[in-house]
Amino acid sequence: MKPLPLPALDAITVYGTCISKTRPAKAKARLAQLEDQVAAAAAEFEKAAAGAALHTLGHLKDQPGGDKTASSNKALTGCYTSRMARKGSAGRHLYNELLKAANGLCPLCGHGYANTLDHQLPKITYPLLAVTPANLVPACMTCNHAKGDRDPASAQEQTLHPYFDDITSHVWLAARLTEPPEPGVSFYVAPHPDWTPTLTARVQLHFRRFKLGKLYAAQVGTELSALNDYLRGKPYKAIVDELQHRAASYGTRNSWQAALYRALAASPWYVKAGYLNEWDD
Repeated sequence: MKPLPLPALDAITVYGTCISKTRPAKAKARLAQLEDQVAAAAAEFEKAAAGAALHTLGHLKDQPGGDKTASSNKALTGCYTSRMARKGSAGRHLYNELLKAANGLCPLCGHGYANTLDHQLPKITYPLLAVTPANLVPACMTCNHAKGDRDPASAQEQTLHPYFDDITSHVWLAARLTEPPEPGVSFYVAPHPDWTPTLTARVQLHFRRFKLGKLYAAQVGTELSALNDYLRGKPYKAIVDELQHRAASYGTRNSWQAALYRALAASPWYVKAGYLNEWDD
């Protein structure tokens, strides 16, 4: 869950670029007539996203045509699939510009390669937002599929939006050690006391939706294998100091490594003898 700056791209400029090469001329003219509605929807989206209120945009569903089969709605979603995402299309350079903002790393999970754009509100349900920059988030394919076309019905049902949500100022990711007979590590959300109930629910939903606990846990085995070998024979105090140093050395306090080392350093069992055990991945 990595924050990203809100794109500087203007929604109506992006829309105009995407429809610029539309043929025949009548089809382009019909799309041009929707510019004001696209601009208004984009402005509503940004305001709602900033207030964690995307669930209040129900009036934009299936607009302007009234249902998913309307020709205008199909044309709007086509602005993304055929005129923005498609290689060689009029808006492909804008698609690439949005992708580059992630520097290759998926902001939703923090691990996968960001090689696609995910619609925060699904384009099939909100065609007016199909090419709105604030609604397009760089993501890895796994996270894009995990999110799917879900539409939040409440504030608590909204996954975090990298352009509008930043939870990096607080430590919220924690790890839990399981002792023998089956030693292991699991990860969970430890809500910060300053968080509202809504933010807590959203972070927990995001953690579950993108299966971050499983993603982090899958990488623990390799980390512990090298660590356990390194710690063998070292005195108790030296082990604690090493673990605390490693926990503090990561640039983000909410990386799975930082959470892992905090948990290891706080465990008398691990420091005394736990590192001598065989660990589950």
